[in-house]
Amino acid sequence: MPALNRYIRLVLLGGMGASLVLMIIGLMLLAARPDGWQDVTLGPVEAFNAIAQGNPVGLIDLGLMLLIATPLARILVALGLFLRGREWKFVAVSLAILLVIVSAILLKIH
Repeated sequence: MPALNRYIRLVLLGGMGASLVLMIIGLMLLAARPDGWQDVTLGPVEAFNAIAQGNPVGLIDLGLMLLIATPLARILVALGLFLRGREWKFVAVSLAILLVIVSAILLKIH
């Protein structure tokens, strides 16, 4: 399935590239701040709020979250392509992997 490799490559490169750009911009803005580094851990909502308030740590954290989410996007793209190609064994494997990841995320939240 040559289309699978092409789409997965685009997803992985796009996610990595966008993540890298966000983190580099965040680091440059953080280096330019006169008050220096603030040791803050931000979740997704807090990262967007920090970006809106001009805090570059929000960009860095958003870049890290995007980097972490990139493999999940890869699984979703593969699942969609397997569904379209009616590759039911691979659909089942993709769904199983997705279930494990979602379960881990939900267990971490609670």
